[in-house]
Order: sequence, then structure tokens, then C-alpha cells
Amino acid sequence: MKQWQHFLKNLFSLLEVKSIITLTIILVFCYKTLMGTEITSEFVMIASAIITYYFAKPPGLQKRKPDDEMGELK
Repeated sequence: MKQWQHFLKNLFSLLEVKSIITLTIILVFCYKTLMGTEITSEFVMIASAIITYYFAKPPGLQKRKPDDEMGELK
């Protein structure tokens, strides 16, 4: 039962917007490659940027909050 809950938790985490966008871009890239259609350099550039952004972030990265008084980041 605990494994099933862990599986569902991981499945729902895939349904975040960033994951949906990344998976869609990867699937479109694969589809276009398998169909032999031309892939524009703009598409490759955008796909590479998105994939690099989401997979190169350190796992412990947290958002920084602005300081109330000075407006500086902590």
C-alpha cells in the first residue's frame, strides 16, 4: 500500500506545468524526428533551453525572498 501511495505521489508530481511543457516538447521533438520532418533551428534552440533549465537546476534550490526593509534578497 505504501508503494502505491509513493507511486501516485510521483505521478502527480509529473503533472506540474513545467513537467507537462517539458514532456510535450520532448514528445514533439521525437515525433518530428521519427516522421522525418524538418526541425527548425528555432525549435531546437527553444527545446534545448527549456530542457537544460529544468534538468540542470540543483535539487535543493529554493526561491529567495526579498527583505522587507531594504528590498534586497536574503
